[in-house]
Amino acid sequence: MKNFEIAKLFYEMADLLEIKGENVFRVRAYRRAAENVESLTEDIAAVGERGELMKIAGIGKDLAAKIQEYLALGKIADLEAMRKEVPRGLLSIMEVQGLGPKTAKLLYDRLGVDSVEKLEALARSGDILKVPGIREKTQENILTGIAVWKAGQSRMLVGKALAVAGSLVETLKAHGGVSRIEVAGSIRRMKETVGDIDILVTASDPARVIETFVSLPSALDVLAHGDTKASIRHQEGIQVDLRVVEPEAFGAALQYFTGSKEHNVHVREIASRKGLKLSEYGVFDEKSGKRIAGATEE
Repeated sequence: MKNFEIAKLFYEMADLLEIKGENVFRVRAYRRAAENVESLTEDIAAVGERGELMKIAGIGKDLAAKIQEYLALGKIADLEAMRKEVPRGLLSIMEVQGLGPKTAKLLYDRLGVDSVEKLEALARSGDILKVPGIREKTQENILTGIAVWKAGQSRMLVGKALAVAGSLVETLKAHGGVSRIEVAGSIRRMKETVGDIDILVTASDPARVIETFVSLPSALDVLAHGDTKASIRHQEGIQVDLRVVEPEAFGAALQYFTGSKEHNVHVREIASRKGLKLSEYGVFDEKSGKRIAGATEE
């Protein structure tokens, strides 16, 4: 499916248009088109073959023509031209999470920032604060983004991870069959950066939810595909794990998959001292084995 490729190109075009100072409504139109193409559950090539591209929300005559151009030629002429108009160094620093097109252009124009290395040096020295509009919080975000970039983007800033997770949650909800759905893990703990995304659901048809998940256009690779758990490599480079759990165990699972290893060991020890056994499946009486809690975290 070409959905992700086309969405990514539209996102890039939006960024380049913003750098060039184009009309804000045109920039938003490209971003909206990218989001809608990305969320399609059908191959966009099939939509194009039926001549129904303009039925996609946000896709007008001009954008439909660009999609057809890419499907036919593997490139978009307008994008190729824009890439030549924007300095290569400016494109490279935009790979840093937390650095938007406007800020990147500002730093390039004022300080000649044309590489991640130069960006880091100026951020660490504090010279970046000499640029009007750049505050200490921006400086901190840039340094955090550079650290993530250096690590090969194996970790993601929590703000971006929240956006990715939120989009996935809404998509899974829209496909039906999902009773409850929550984001767990380090995102729920609001860690500054996260290594992966954990999503828990209860569903009347687990197999259907799992199949929907692994078939998402944003799934670059399927890392695991079981009856109640699946893992994908998302187009943003982060691993996403989906677990389908029983309703009576949802609260226990949410607590377990949100807590750190140390936290889970600690609460299990507390439970044991009270004659209880705690796991992702619930709270059980050690003697009788009877489940006494688990549906909620309370």
